[in-house]
Amino acid sequence: MTAGERGDVRMTRVFNFPRESVFRMWTDPKKLAKWWGPAGCVTLLAEVDPRPGGMMRVDQRNADGSFYSSNCTFEKVVPPELLVYRSASPGTAGFSPWEAMYTITFKELGPRKTRVTAITKVVAGPQRERESLMEAYRKGWGQSLDKLQGALR
Repeated sequence: MTAGERGDVRMTRVFNFPRESVFRMWTDPKKLAKWWGPAGCVTLLAEVDPRPGGMMRVDQRNADGSFYSSNCTFEKVVPPELLVYRSASPGTAGFSPWEAMYTITFKELGPRKTRVTAITKVVAGPQRERESLMEAYRKGWGQSLDKLQGALR
């Protein structure tokens, strides 16, 4: 996990699973529901339409009992290599409204090995909150990718 030069968050993980299997974990709603979100989150609803202009919606109950809905629009989808999507939040967890762009790459390293790189960039929102928001993304993505590893087993 690193902070990029432009204020983005980059996380990379290697999974000992075929690229197509890992890609499906992001695009099949039943599979996505098993791992999406930080530790303690429970997915109540997952909808995924992985095509440019398609939507992704994930409703979750957080560990503290609060509710959060992620609503995203896919901008680019190249199976099983790339997902680019955008989301806007009305503001949660003490943050003002913001918008973020996500780029997820799936690089085949061998027949049963895939490197996933998730890049998150906040593209709109108050500058004074960006570092705190990026730290929340670092923590949340780390926990989500841990859950993804467990869901692949």
